[in-house]
Amino acid sequence: DSKRKLLIVEGEIPCPTVEEIRAVSRKNYQDTEQMLSDLSREIRYTASAELEKLMRKAFIEVLSEAEGLPGENLNRLTNHAVYLLCWLKRYTCELFDNWKYPQIGCFIYLGGCRNGKEAMFVKLLSRLPVDVLLLRPDRDAPACSLVDKNLYDMNYTQSLKVKRFPKEGQDIRMGTAAYHAERELDEVMYQDSGIYRNQQYDRAVSVSLQTMYEEISILWNQEVKYRPNFAVTGGVVSVPVIFAKVSGIKDGQINRYWTEIQSLVTQDTFVIRQAPHINPPDQNPMKAYVTEFFKNRKLQKAKIKAHACYPYGFLREEIQEHILDKLQLLIDQKLIKGTFENGTEYTIIAVVLNLEKEILRLLQRFDFTKKNPKLIYIHTTETMISLEDSILIAFLNLAGFDVVFFVPTGYQCIEKYFNKEIMEEHQVGEYLYDLQAPFFRAAPSNTRRSWREIIFKRGN
Repeated sequence: DSKRKLLIVEGEIPCPTVEEIRAVSRKNYQDTEQMLSDLSREIRYTASAELEKLMRKAFIEVLSEAEGLPGENLNRLTNHAVYLLCWLKRYTCELFDNWKYPQIGCFIYLGGCRNGKEAMFVKLLSRLPVDVLLLRPDRDAPACSLVDKNLYDMNYTQSLKVKRFPKEGQDIRMGTAAYHAERELDEVMYQDSGIYRNQQYDRAVSVSLQTMYEEISILWNQEVKYRPNFAVTGGVVSVPVIFAKVSGIKDGQINRYWTEIQSLVTQDTFVIRQAPHINPPDQNPMKAYVTEFFKNRKLQKAKIKAHACYPYGFLREEIQEHILDKLQLLIDQKLIKGTFENGTEYTIIAVVLNLEKEILRLLQRFDFTKKNPKLIYIHTTETMISLEDSILIAFLNLAGFDVVFFVPTGYQCIEKYFNKEIMEEHQVGEYLYDLQAPFFRAAPSNTRRSWREIIFKRGN
């Protein structure tokens, strides 16, 4: 309202363009002093010699302070200096157009500095006739990178999500008293307490357990937070998973064998009854695009998600990221033979980007601290498992599935396409052949809620 020169930045200070960087003349410098002396001459403000002098002084001071920071060298410092010059030239008009003493502009940054370059620029502005105001209303947002002895830092307990600087009422989302009370309760109940709210975490890594055969049925229906080696570190959940092959049939008792498998079939279990599950000739619409999705050994996540044929856009955003992260990990670990040798990495991408609807539904409802999804693969014949099946199995293991192979023949099956032994094998009895796996139906889930669930868990 006071008609001051006002510059508002939201979320980030856009990086200098190629044209802006090219406009800064540089030389080969022997030391920091020579570099600062030369580049400071790029600062020109003909309307006021006094302001130009202040700008150059602030520029040299800020970069001189940064020189002593760990990891800084002449090359990095020169790059920082170029960024500062580009930003200063870009915003001089908005902050200092027709400047005359004692005019003071105002710079407002909503979100806080994201990195050291932005922090340097804000320090530079604070040494000029500019009021600098950093607003970080969302306490869950990344911390601001700016640290300065002259910074007056105010912290409040409540939080507010503001995506852009509010110009109208609809730009602001206000929480009710009950909402803030719930957030406070979250901090008390769900932080390092062993109790977790629904979908509390969005990142997870799987840890394959070494177990005895008898432990499979014990661990199978447990929530992962009760399993050995479960942990939450830095917001990342370590999910203990079963990854095993059961060879033979105990005491040769076929009926009991099928009954034991049936007992493992839950609402969260995907069952494969014959091999191969995925045949190489099967139609896969993603094969046509895999070369676009993978460059320099890295998945092009943004390009994948923006593609017209991307099949997972309906999933929760964190599950989409989870799938793509584990796909990259599967390629990086070279678990599948032929990766980076004969183009197998492209087959891996095609398989993982063409998962069946039932598997996607299991991933969609996967809560990393509760019961994890499962896969049972029954292999009763001499038919070999396909490369595509092996890729699917390895991916699901990394994604947090329990995976158990039941092989009454004791034949090798999935081992053919793995570069190393990654499954725990249990020899439980004699080998039997030419068996036909029955159909397995998941037992209905128990809909009655215990008193513990009523008190400590939210309803879905």
